[in-house]
Amino acid sequence: MNYAVSEFKLISDSPRRLREFEEGRGNLLSVSCQDGLTVAVFSWGCIALPPELEPKLRRMIGREVSCLRLDGKFHLREV
Repeated sequence: MNYAVSEFKLISDSPRRLREFEEGRGNLLSVSCQDGLTVAVFSWGCIALPPELEPKLRRMIGREVSCLRLDGKFHLREV
């Protein structure tokens, strides 16, 4: 599924934050920085993550990614 740049902006206007034991999973469409946070955009919406995760997420664009919040830390992996 292809999305135009303007659609990424619409999706990423209100990224949600993962709660403890919550997982964000899907095809990673883009990654950007907004207000000191890393925003990961998926086909279903977007999530806000700590800025130190940006380099790792950028390498995962176009792949199915899982991001799990556990014990206050974020765990990323390709699915």
